[in-house]
Parts: sequence; structure tokens; C-alpha cells
Amino acid sequence: EATSSSVAIYVKFDGAKPEDKDLSYLRVSYAANLFNRMMSDRINEILQRGNPPFMSGSISYGGFARGYDILAINATAHPNRMEEALKAIYGEALRVKLHGFTQPELERAKRNIISLMENQWKQQDKIRNDQHIRKMQAHYLQGEPLISVDFEWEYIQEILPGITVEEVSSMAKNWIKNDNRVVIVTGPEKEDVRLLDEETAFAIMTEVEKSTLLPYEEQDLGTNLISEELKGATVVSTRRLEDLQAVEWTLSNNAKVVYKFADFQKDNVILQAFSPGGNSVLDSEELASAAMLGNFMGSFGVGDFDATALRRMLAGKNVGINSSLTSLFETFRGSSSPRDFETLLQLLYLSFERPRFEEEAYEAMRMRLQAAVANMSNNPQKIMSDTLQKIMSGYSERTLIVSPEIFDQFSLSSLEKVYRNRFKDAGDFTFFIVGNIDEESARTLAARYIGSLTDDPRTENWMDDKIRFPKGQTKKQIPITLQTEKATVTVALNKPLEYSPSSNLMLDVFQGILRLRYTEEIREKEGGTYGVSVNAYSERLPLGQKSVVMNFDTDPEKADHLKSIIYREMEKIAAEGPTEEDFDKVVKNLLKDREQAKPNNGYWMSVLINYYQNQYNSDSPENYEGILSKMTREDIRKFAAEFLKGADAVDVVFVPKK
Repeated sequence: EATSSSVAIYVKFDGAKPEDKDLSYLRVSYAANLFNRMMSDRINEILQRGNPPFMSGSISYGGFARGYDILAINATAHPNRMEEALKAIYGEALRVKLHGFTQPELERAKRNIISLMENQWKQQDKIRNDQHIRKMQAHYLQGEPLISVDFEWEYIQEILPGITVEEVSSMAKNWIKNDNRVVIVTGPEKEDVRLLDEETAFAIMTEVEKSTLLPYEEQDLGTNLISEELKGATVVSTRRLEDLQAVEWTLSNNAKVVYKFADFQKDNVILQAFSPGGNSVLDSEELASAAMLGNFMGSFGVGDFDATALRRMLAGKNVGINSSLTSLFETFRGSSSPRDFETLLQLLYLSFERPRFEEEAYEAMRMRLQAAVANMSNNPQKIMSDTLQKIMSGYSERTLIVSPEIFDQFSLSSLEKVYRNRFKDAGDFTFFIVGNIDEESARTLAARYIGSLTDDPRTENWMDDKIRFPKGQTKKQIPITLQTEKATVTVALNKPLEYSPSSNLMLDVFQGILRLRYTEEIREKEGGTYGVSVNAYSERLPLGQKSVVMNFDTDPEKADHLKSIIYREMEKIAAEGPTEEDFDKVVKNLLKDREQAKPNNGYWMSVLINYYQNQYNSDSPENYEGILSKMTREDIRKFAAEFLKGADAVDVVFVPKK
């Protein structure tokens, strides 16, 4: 069931003894981190070029098993191109062994580590208990240093500047060697797949060792992300959203900006934006471009900078942004530290006004994606997922499956056409800023950068794409080729129901109760599966509807019996209501999760997005705590009965092909 072919070279070393894991050991670990980051940057640069020699690759040093470290050289090969993959990845390892790193590479890696550690230091009150436990466990079992975030932040600032490029390059020479190593080749057992044998692998490595490898060369970079003068905009109206403690600004280019101060994560500012339209307004022949757009845009860079140059420009900055198309909206999502918020808005501006579409980067990514999709074509999980997607969308022609054939349905020019069509009208977007930045700074920077975006005087909205859950009862048993003898059961129910805070919460409670029932009845009593997945969905657009999807793996002989319990437990709740114990447990968990979610910047972003897309304040107690406090077991019984009565159903069992 392997989905790809790969080659790895491991060089084994004795790890540091527990008694030797002192501050000097920490210093060495930071130097190893620098090595890993610089190698990752070099490999990412290779992957941006046309026809890259491998699908993915890595060269890194770190722990392997208790008491041992390894230098790991890995490459995932394009189909039947393992020789090329091994030659290229091993060549990169030898290049750094022979010539070392450059000073600019080291400085970028240092800036990135400092940025990461500073963020951890500022957010230390958000570190989860399980993360603390893992550090304690590593200290107890392996003697790893157990130090505070404050100490590590102070120590790394003291020690990192003294780690030189010569020191890290010398470590690379010591790690990349010919003795005490093993070469591992893996791949699918297929007649049309050619794997390396031992003789060929070592012959390739010998060839690389005898070849002439030139030093790595740096590219010259600019100094500013944006070279042009920005016209900016004025704030033409201000509206206070008192219940949300937020403010909405309308700019003179018709863009709306909604701002809320939140410092639950002190080193964090979140930026999101949406505009109605999305895939729904595209013609059928454009859907493949829309579906694949997100896979490519990150490979192109923005403005004057390709992806490699952009990464270098952003070294040491805690910032990132991406665009995406959903069925009904075009969106941006990004985040930064407060210090880098202006850089985040600069990236947003360039994504709108100066996106890049490069042939070489496109061909490189296309080749990698084609190989990945081809490798997945016989994967049982992919086959089942694609089949369910088709069935549950009523086999709509607008439902696209990512298969090898999809690559015949788009091109670089079609990607560019869709992107420029969807992301060109700032006046149709609403932008949201939530985080630890003061209102005046947010307003000034939004007016400068968001205010400089083009306002295309068009009026549009999303369209109903008519994709619907199939009517009535759809029941199928589908044989597929499996290495493991198992059945996969999926039961999905759907019904048009109103979208409201009350009905949404009742669905959430129903979902939680079903999870408890199935754990007790199917997993514990029957011992028929590791667990039943239960997921419920409330949708308002394009029409109000609710869905519950349940799936599990089991012995093929038990599938029908266990599936009957899925229906039995739902019908029992509809007839008798949930038990008091189950009901109380689910409600308490929802309230607990709510309280834990509130002190997070992301929670408040979701509240604002919901307010503008679904027209109600999801933070208001009357829309959550007040509803749950009044909800009864009888309410859930009535809800379940209403939902199940006449609900459309998809009942699919995948079984091993005989």
C-alpha cells in the first residue's frame, strides 16, 4: 500500500549521555537547529525550479532512538526516477560538506530562530499542559535539560550570536560521512515501478562523490517589499459595534475594515477577509483551476520576489498570508506578530495588486502534484473519500475529484485568469483585524495598505450552485481492493432545517450524545471498532440544512450488525430522549469548551466572521449559555425526531473485493 518511492541515507552517531546534557549540549542543539533550517531552505529552493529532481526532500540531524542520533538524508522520488532523486539529494549533502554554508544563510536562520523563540516567550501562558509533560518526560527518561521559557529565551539571545558559519559548516563535515551508514529504499510492489538495488544505489553515491560540486550561490535581494508609492485612502465612515467591542471603518475605496483589540495571545495579530462569490460564480470549466489554485499560489511569490527571494526577505519575521476559494467566498487568511503587522498588510497589498505567475515555478509544482496524485490513485482511503464525495453531492458535474485527469483541465494561464477575476475588487471585501495592536495604528495602516487596493465597480454575490445531498435513501455496498480485511461503514443523514443559534446548539448536543452512545454500545459492549466518528454540520448558505455523518472501520462480518446500532441509538433518542447522565455530560463539556475558547484571539475572529456572514452575535450569552441553560432532554428528543423524520440518507459500506 506504499503510495510513493523514496530513498534515505542514515548515518548513526552515539547521542550525548544524560550526565553530559548541560548548557554546552544546549548550544550544540541550537547549532544543529541552524543546520537543519539552512538545509531545508536550500531544498525548498530546488523544489521551486522547473522539473525538480525529487518530489520532496530533507537533510537533517537529530535524535533517532534513546541514546542515538542520526544524520538523515531523505528524498521522495518521482515515479521511476529514484536514481535522479538519490543523486540530487546526496549531491546537496556533499555540497555543504565540501563548501559549507554562507554568512547570509546563517543570519537568516538565526533571525528565524529568534523570532520563533520570542513568540514562544511572549505566549508562554498559552503553552498546553501536555507540552510541559512531554518536556518532563524527556528529562526523566533521557536527561534532556528541563529549563523555563524565560531562561531559554535569555540563553539563546546570549549564545546564538556566537555560533559561527565555520562552526556549523564544520559540524556538517563531521556528520556527512561514509561509515556507519545505511541506505533504505522503499516503494510499492508493482510491475511498472522500478526501485534501486544495492549495487546501483552505491554506484550513484560514488559517482556523486567523484563529481565536481560548485558552492551554493546567494541571490541579491531588494530592500523593500513594495517599491511603488501608495495612494492610500481615507476613512469615510465609522461604526461602533458595542456588543462586540469592535469598530467598522468604511474606506474611500469602498473596502470595509472591522477591527477588535485582543491580547489573549500577546504576540499575535490575525487578518482575515472575505468577499461573496467564490467558486459558485465560476463556469464549470473553471472549477479545476479554482480547486488547484491554493496548491500553486505559494510557489509564485509576490511583487518583485519569487518564492525563494520572498522567504529570504521575510527571514526573522513572524508573518504569513494565503488566499483561497471556497464554494461561496474568496478569502484571505494571515497572521503576524504586532511588530510585523505592517509587513502582513504589505503582503496583502501585493497579493491583490501584484500577484506573480511564473512558468518555472508552475511547472515544478505541477510535476510534484501530478506525481503525488498518481501515487494516491490506488490508495483505498482516497478511493473511498472520492466515492463518498460524489455520492453525497448527487454526482453533480460541479463536484471535482482530484485525480490524474484534473491536470488536463487547467493551465498557468487559467489559474491566473481565475485568480485575477476573484481577487481584484477590494470594494467587495470585508477585512477583519483582531489582535494585540492599538486602534490608531490599525486604522492608519489599514488606510494606507487596504486603502490602496483597487476598487472594481462591480456588484456580485454568491450563486446557488445547486449541489444537493441525494434525495431519499441511497444504499450501496462497494467492493474495493484492500490489503487489510476490513469494512468501512459510512452513514450520513441530511435534512433542510433552519439555521439558528438554538437549532445549531441542539445539533451540537445531539452529536455529543451520539458519540457517547456509540462509544458505549459499539466500542465497549460490542468490541466492534476502535471508535465511531460522528460529525454534525449546520449550514445557512446556500440553504439552511443540517447533516450528521458517522463512519467506522470493522470486521466485514460485523458491519451490518454494528450499522444497525447506529440507527437504533438515533431512533432511541428520538423516541425516549437522551439519558440524564449523557445530556448533562455533553452540556457541561460544551460550556467548558466555550470558556476555554474565549481567551483566544482566534475565538474573537470567528465571532466577527460569524456576525457578518450569519447575522448574529455568537458570543452573546443569549445565543449560547442562555440557550443551553434552558435546554431540556425533551428538547433534544423533539429535535432528533424532527431531524430523523424524512431525512435523506446515504448508507455506504466499503468491503474487500473478493
